[in-house]
Order: sequence, then structure tokens, then C-alpha cells
Amino acid sequence: MKQFLRRGTALGLALAMTVTAASASQALGWDLHTGTAPISVGTTLTTNYFWSDTYSDLRTEHYVEYVPSADVTPTVAYGAKVTDRVTLTGMAQQLESQGKRVVSGLNGDWYVLSTGSPVGIIITDGVVRAAGYYSSNWAIGFYEDGTAFIAQNGLSMSVTLGGATLNLSGGINKVRKMTSSDGSGGLTLLTSDFADTTKNSEAGVDVILAPVEDESGTYSAEPRVGRQTQYVVEQVLESTGSIAIPEGKAVLTLNAKDDAATLDKLRALVPGDTVTLSITSTDARWSEVDQALGGIAKLVTNGQVASGLDASRTAWPAIGIKADGTLVFYALDGKQPGLSVGATQTQVAQRLIELGCVEAICMDGGGSTTIGVTYPDGSSMEVVNSPSDGSQRANSTAIFLTTELQPTGELDSYYVTPTDNLLLSGAAVQLSASGLDTHYYPTSGYEVEWEVTEGGGTVDENGLFTAGTESGTSQVTADDGYASGTVSITTVSTPDSITLSDESTGAAVTALNLDPGEQVDLKALASYRGLDLPAQDTCFTWTADPTVGTVDEYGVFTAGEKSASGTLTVSAGGKALTISVSVAGHVNTLEDLEGGMDTFTATDTAVPAVETGLEYVHNGRQSLKVTYDASAGSASLGTALAIPAGESWLGMWVYGDGSGNTLMATVTDSQLQTSQILLTALNFTGWKYVSAELPEGTAYLNSLDVVYGGTAVSGTLWLDQLITANENVSDTTAPTVSLSVSGTQLTARVSDNVDRTIPQESVSLTYDGAALSFTWNESTGTLSAALPAADTGYHRATVTVSDASGNLGRASADIQPVSARTSPFADMTGHWAEAYATYLYDTGVSVGVGEDTLLYQPDKSITRAEFFTMVARWMDLNLTQYAGVELPFVDAASIPDWALDAVKAVYSLGILQGAGVEGGLAANASATISRAEAMTILGRTQARGYAQPELTTDDAGQVGDWALPYVQSLVGQGVVTPTDNKLRPTDALTRGELAQLLYAIL
Repeated sequence: MKQFLRRGTALGLALAMTVTAASASQALGWDLHTGTAPISVGTTLTTNYFWSDTYSDLRTEHYVEYVPSADVTPTVAYGAKVTDRVTLTGMAQQLESQGKRVVSGLNGDWYVLSTGSPVGIIITDGVVRAAGYYSSNWAIGFYEDGTAFIAQNGLSMSVTLGGATLNLSGGINKVRKMTSSDGSGGLTLLTSDFADTTKNSEAGVDVILAPVEDESGTYSAEPRVGRQTQYVVEQVLESTGSIAIPEGKAVLTLNAKDDAATLDKLRALVPGDTVTLSITSTDARWSEVDQALGGIAKLVTNGQVASGLDASRTAWPAIGIKADGTLVFYALDGKQPGLSVGATQTQVAQRLIELGCVEAICMDGGGSTTIGVTYPDGSSMEVVNSPSDGSQRANSTAIFLTTELQPTGELDSYYVTPTDNLLLSGAAVQLSASGLDTHYYPTSGYEVEWEVTEGGGTVDENGLFTAGTESGTSQVTADDGYASGTVSITTVSTPDSITLSDESTGAAVTALNLDPGEQVDLKALASYRGLDLPAQDTCFTWTADPTVGTVDEYGVFTAGEKSASGTLTVSAGGKALTISVSVAGHVNTLEDLEGGMDTFTATDTAVPAVETGLEYVHNGRQSLKVTYDASAGSASLGTALAIPAGESWLGMWVYGDGSGNTLMATVTDSQLQTSQILLTALNFTGWKYVSAELPEGTAYLNSLDVVYGGTAVSGTLWLDQLITANENVSDTTAPTVSLSVSGTQLTARVSDNVDRTIPQESVSLTYDGAALSFTWNESTGTLSAALPAADTGYHRATVTVSDASGNLGRASADIQPVSARTSPFADMTGHWAEAYATYLYDTGVSVGVGEDTLLYQPDKSITRAEFFTMVARWMDLNLTQYAGVELPFVDAASIPDWALDAVKAVYSLGILQGAGVEGGLAANASATISRAEAMTILGRTQARGYAQPELTTDDAGQVGDWALPYVQSLVGQGVVTPTDNKLRPTDALTRGELAQLLYAIL
């Protein structure tokens, strides 16, 4: 047990959370969740979550504490060259390929986005890889033993050549710039650490230098602080731009437009001349560092927050130094509501002081902020924070902690996982303990005993921990008598919220709409301050209204056998979620009769045919016409429609012939047992919905039978929209469609009172009447589409939806011109129908009248010939196809030539039926057309199935029976809107009114 006392609390993720009396960080907010895990010798990772009352949101921090030692050492890294940009993971992989184990990593200094050039100093292995002119820049330096300091680098860099000493004002391995007023830029030294080329974009003088081998040790072979490096000139070039930097050599470079005296000195050099580089500092510590990296700001000095810090609330990385020399590599996430809202540099400084730091420096922030570790049971580094870009940013530099320690195989402690344990009361988590050796590598362990050594909850002999009923923190220890490991587990008894999802799909559940007897497995999830609280379904209390079904302790809900509405409630710790539950029968389309009639077979007694006359169509544009002869006692129309499993009702619309005969259906089950069921007595004319219960196990509809028993042995009836259902459902309510347009993005949401989902083939989108492609999410009933870019014209988008029962619903949206549109018609400016007439002109439906001045004449009554012509154009009919049609009208000879083919087309399509007169039918081409007549004809251009609400206008009684269903349909769709509660059905239709109608019905 002594070994446990010495090592036990150093292992596992120590989570501390006090829900009832939370502690607080003055810098970041209330402490919600704390975890610490050892990752190597003297090195630990801590993760903290805080709650900010100011922003009502989370802050998330990660930091690595490091006790300097020879076992784990700081390592500054970059890509293959200092101007390369590489992710933290990429740099870690480079170090791992060199045989190092990366313990942790943190992104480094600022850099120039366009070039990748780091702003501050870079020193690795004591060699200056990059250094700028600004000696006031802050940096952190690391000695070989891992200890560190933060200071201004105070470097002075110069080269001596031709008897003169020149200030290296452009720095080492910085992108060459012209000398500026502040003294920066100018003469620059580029080594092969910089890049493959000088990256110069303008002409200049380039002196290629080779380092001098110095066996005496007087000179350093590479640039070092406090040492000199001697070079010999190989070439002096008048370069027009970028040149290659030879590997192992250097280029002394100056822009050709820069200081003339310095340029002369460079040009005076000849091969064989020597150039001596000197790097000095007023702070002697810089000559002793092994690794160094620049930073953007000093955050803490002598335990006090620095002044003038950045007030941006974002993500920040930093490095702090405690009074005892311990280092803190810190990263605060930001710009991610729901995870971390970020903080200012001042708050980060305050937080580091809270952690015990007396000195601290800020590295590059924002989307660059990245921290990673290699866990004891891992083989490579993984990023542990959440970069605000959504993925790792490729940065210029990073600082790592690395080790070359190798596995010893000597068991030293146990690593207990999972390490992040924040649970709801009653929740269980399976713990495991794996052995670690003295260098924190996995090794074999022994059988351990589990014990809750502090706090509530229980743990069994296999490591299964079950949280107690009270909020608090529990310590669980795995111990084999010599080595041990501990993990802290936090319990929350009262969550902030509970949500539900479907266990099988993972989709969120906010309401249930189920078939009778249907079952769904629900999963409950609790959260506290936005943090998930893992739990099993048995941790919650489940209740449901008995009228809608039952729910068990595992969240499995079973709907009742009858249609009903009610609620389901899930609760924990006094927090509850209640959702609505609707149990209702479903409807499936068995045959919509919109295609051919191949599924029906003619017999000697019954013949099927396609019916397109709208009077005999209930839904869509077609129905099934059945001509029968029951003189032998019955007539049968053959079919072989498969009935989906589980369906118990058959339904259809029937147009009866008033014969008094009986309509039956013959069905078979999967064992080919035949049954005949009663559908309806044919003692009616017109449309009627009929349904019949199917025998259990019905698999096929084999025939529709007319049994003689009335006044006629033969006749004709029509059938439409055959459906099956799981209970006796008659659905006559259209789907609801809502439409919105933002820019070129159209979104429609569809719902139905019976159908839970609608397939894509039952949804259409048109733009100015032409089909437009779209994306359909069947599970959510959401349509998305990209519309053409708005132009100078008016446009209309319409979504039409059909449910399984054939009911149609639609919604439209108007797209306005991008700028004010001048009407092409001189008499339309300011008229209420201006936009509609303009649309008809743009689409070629109306060409107007007049030669010098184009007129539309909106208030003039339109003739029937004009009306038929404009409707034909609006339907985009190819009139030449109808030229051979013979018209039955007694006044056909009086139809104007310019309207003749249009009249033939609309007559051929059944849209125009003519008016009864003595001697036959008349077209009355020269007469005006009433509003009711116009609505009837336009209604015939649509599929059947739209709602037909009762007319409540003052003049509803003036609508003739022949027009009533069409007028009701157009009013229900919003195509026709009463004015002053009147429809004026007998009034003559004006040209302006027609324009509005044609536009609205698109």
C-alpha cells in the first residue's frame, strides 16, 4: 500500500466537480469539470471546463504541466524549412520519425500568412534558425535541462566584410524587405534552413557564402548567439529575382533599390573573401539556450498581469513558468459557442496566475491554437483541443516535449480508463486498468482489486462503477498490492436538460407519430451546462399516457392498438422532458392509376380502360373505367396487386352507376386461401369513398367483382386511388406546404395529417411552370433547391405535394425583378395587374395590341377566342399537333383563323367542352367569357385532388353546379381570392383578371 500512497494519485484523469457549491476561476468562470492525467515522467495533462455567467456558455482549457528534467525535454520544431507551414500533427510525425516520443505539443509563434515566415526567434539545438531585427520581441528560451525563461531576445546581428561591419537589419531567415524608417529590413542573411530559394521577388545583389570549417573552435559552423560564424564568398550575383539556396550554405542579400553604399560593399566582394557573422545579446542567457521560440506578447511578469494586452475574445495558446520552474503549456479554445467562447489575453494571464505562474508568454492565437498529447497507452500524438477553424491549421512553428526514454517493462503503476468520467446519478461505466512501466509505456500487470476510496457510488470486482444518488466526486482505485492507479468520477444528480433520440438511427426525437402497435427504442441523454452526462436508459424514469401506449424502463415505447393522442415523459433528478405522442393509422398507395392499366386484366365480363375525363377522375389526371356485364350473375376484373404485410384495410374511390349491384373484392393470403369481401352497394352515382377490412394475412388483391342484384345487369363504374391502411382511415386532408425564398435558395417544409413521410416522387417543384431539380429530405419533409439568379422579370416557384391518398397541396413564392421593371405596355403603369401582364408578355402568352404604342387593355372584357388562345400559349402547347382535330361546334366556322388551332387544342384536351345550344354545342368564340367559365376551364388544366372548401362568399349561390368543384378548388389553393367577400362568377372576365389568374395558377 505504500506504493499506492506514493503513486496512486498520480494516475488516471482526476475529475473534480462540485455541483452544489462550485468553485470558481476569477478569470474564466465557475469550475464545472476538471481532469488531470499523467502522460510521461514529470508531465501531466489537465482539462478544465468553466461556466461563464457573462456569456451563459462554456470555456474549455487544456494545459500540460512539465517539471523540467533530462528525461523529457522541450523541442522547437517547424517543417523541413522555417517557412514551411505544417499542422501540429505533421510536425509531431516528423519528430516521431526521428525516434522521439512526442509527449505533448503546442503551436508556436506568429508568422506571415503569405510567406509562412515566422515573426520571432527560432533556436533549435543552440542554432539560430531565424531571428528578426526587433530585439524587443518577447521569446521563451529553454536550457538543455528543460528549464526556461521569458525575455526580450535583445539580439544584435552584424556581418563584417571588406573591413566594414554592417548591421544585419533584415535579420536571419526572414523574407527580404526594403529598409524601412524604423530601421528594419535591408541586409538579410538566408541559410538553407530558410527555404529552397531566397523567395525574392525583385532584383538584388546576392552573395553566396560557404561556412568555414574551423577545427580550433574559434568559429561556430552555424549561427549561434554569443559566437561568430565565418563564411567564404563563393559568388556575387546580380539577381533579377529568386535564386536557389545551396544546402549547407547561406546567401547574403539586399534589394537592388536599397542602400547604395551597402550595395557597393556587396558588389566589391570577390570569391575567396571572408564574411563574419556575429550574433550577440545584452542578456547573456540567450547564449546558453538550447531551444527558443518567439511569442506575440508577455502576459505575466513577476506574478502580475501585463498591461496593453489584446482584448479580443478568442482562442489563445500560452506558456507559463511557475516559481519552482514548472512549465505550463496552455491552450484555451474559443469562437465555438457550446464548447468554448474564448477569452481575452488579460483573462488568460489571470488564469495562468491562478495556476501559479509568475511569468507567461502568449503564442499565436485564434485558429492556430492547437495542443496535443500522446497518452500513455498511445503510440502517437493526438490533438486534444478543438481548433476554432474546425480542423488543424498549418502553422509555422511549434514547441514540443519529447523523450527518448525506452520501455523498461518494470511495472510501476496502473493507467485507469476511461479517463473522462462525468456521469448522471445511477449511471454505470466500465473501468479498466492497464499496467505502465517506469517510463510510462504499457506493460503487463496483475489482477487488481477495485475500491471506491473517496465519495459515493459503488464498484464491483470487475471494475464496473455505478454512480450514487448525490452530486459529487468519487475516487476509484485499482490496486494489485504493489502498483496502483486512481481515477476520479464526477456524479451529477440534477441535469440541466434531457433530450431523446431514436436508438436505431441516432436521430433526435421531439415528438412521436406512430402506427398502432408500432415500437420504437428511445435513448435519453442528459446534459449539465452543455456537457453530456453519460447514462443508461434505466437511470431515467419513463412514463406514458396509457391511451397512447406503454414504455418500459429501457425506453422502449410500444404504441397502443387504437388511434390516440397523448404524451411521454422521461425524467431524472427532478428534470423532465415531455413529448407529444400521436398514434394513428397510416395509408399506403396501392395503385394511383396514373400510368397504364397493366395491373388489371380484362375478362369476358369486365373490361378496364384509362379514363381522362375529369368528371370521372377523383385524384390526379386519370382513373380506371370499368365496363362490366353481370348477366351471368357476376362480373370480375382481374388483377394481381400485392398487399403489403400488416395492412388490414382496403380503400378506394368509386364512381357508382346507381345500378343497385354490389361491388366486391377477391383476395388471397400467402397460403393462397381465397376470400371475398364486400366493398359497397352500387346504389349511388358520383364519387364515394369505400373501404373494407381485409382478412388477416391478406397478400394479394385478385379481382374486383360486380355481383348482380339490382336493376341493371351491365354498366360502367370508375375507380380511383386504391389504398391500403392498418386501420379504417379516410384521408381527405391535403398536405401542408410552407415555402420560403432567401436569395436563390428555396426551402419548403411539408407535413401531412396522416402520412408521416412523403416520397420524393410525390413532390414536384416548378419555376415558371417548368420542372426544377431539388433535394428532398424525406425524414424531415424538407425540400431545398437553388433557383436561377433573379433578373429583370417576374417569376413564380411552386411546390406541389401529393399524399398517399391522392390529396394535393401546394404553395408558391414570387421572385421579384432585381430592379424596378418598366411595363412593356403603355397602359399598365401603376395598374394592379401590371406585374401579371408583364409576366405574360415576357413568356410570350400575350403580345398586346397596337402598332406604334403597345397596349394590354387590362380592363377590357376578353372574348372566348382570346381566352382560349392565351390559355393554349400559357400551357405551351404545340398547336400544329392539333390542326387536324375536327370540332363538333355548330359555330366552328365563325372561329377566327388566329384562334382556330388553339380552340382545337383545348377541345382535344377536354378543357373546352362547349355550350349547349339548339342543334348541338357551340364554342361562342366571339362572346365574352364569364369568371365562372374561366375558372372552370383553368381548373380543368390541373390534376384533381386539391381541397374543395365550401364557398362562403355572399354570391356563392351564383356559382353553377357545373363550375362549383373547380371554383372551390381554385379558391382553396388561393389562386382565386374573393374581393369584398364576392367572387362575381357571372361577371365578364377582364384581360387584367386573366393575367392574374394565369400567373397565380403556375
